[in-house]
Amino acid sequence: MNIQGNTYEVSFDGKGTLVISGKLAAMPEEYEKMELFFEKVLDTFVNDWAEGATKELLLDLRALTFLNSSGIKTICVSLVMEADDVEGLHLRILCSESVTWQVETVPTFRDLMENLDIVFE
Repeated sequence: MNIQGNTYEVSFDGKGTLVISGKLAAMPEEYEKMELFFEKVLDTFVNDWAEGATKELLLDLRALTFLNSSGIKTICVSLVMEADDVEGLHLRILCSESVTWQVETVPTFRDLMENLDIVFE
């Protein structure tokens, strides 16, 4: 599953890894598509959990060099906060130490979800 715009790509491998890459400064209708995509990812991921399977969703942002405030809101509300509502789900976010917006913004996501790890590489 994926969504692709002129300057960004969002993909989900169906096994627990969600990757957002490029420069994301989309129009409102594109963020609406992304919200639906995140909903589908969470539904697919939760429905495919096998008994005893790892319940970790990996969000890889390392190649996302730019994200505007609307994108931050979309990720926070439609992914992180929704993931927090899924019992037993652990969210791990991979970030790049060399991308300023990630260093300054992603750590604040901890306020939105208890079972969240943020890893800078």
